[in-house]
Amino acid sequence: TTIRPPDSEEVKKFTFDYSYWSHDGFDTEENGYMKGQAGTNYADQTTVFNDLGVGLLENAWKGFNCCVFAYGQTGSGKSYSIVGYGENKGVIPMTCADLFKRIEATTTDTMQYRVQVTMLEIYNEKLRDLLNPKTAADQLKIRTNS
Repeated sequence: TTIRPPDSEEVKKFTFDYSYWSHDGFDTEENGYMKGQAGTNYADQTTVFNDLGVGLLENAWKGFNCCVFAYGQTGSGKSYSIVGYGENKGVIPMTCADLFKRIEATTTDTMQYRVQVTMLEIYNEKLRDLLNPKTAADQLKIRTNS
């Protein structure tokens, strides 16, 4: 991705695994799902899941520990992409739904599964457990390895 700030001639280049457009170019379906219009760059939640969630799911299924890390400015769409809302489910709910469908389809008397999940937020250098909101921010420590 290349940008040129309006007040400068300096070109800045950034490399991303994926960069998505989600500001316009979509239609809202009757159920509330926002689907991209043909010929636009709009990335709906299914596109984001196919790019990020499918690989996450495949690696988790193989027994690997997996991590999704969303970083960016406030209001840039991290929560929407990761969690979503309404019919526009994000990467984590879609991944979990598929994971538990696979588990249900393959569990037997001799095959069982264990799923462990942690969901954390780092904001203003404070760590917060999003799955246990009663945990005080000062109970969780951010540590650096020098």
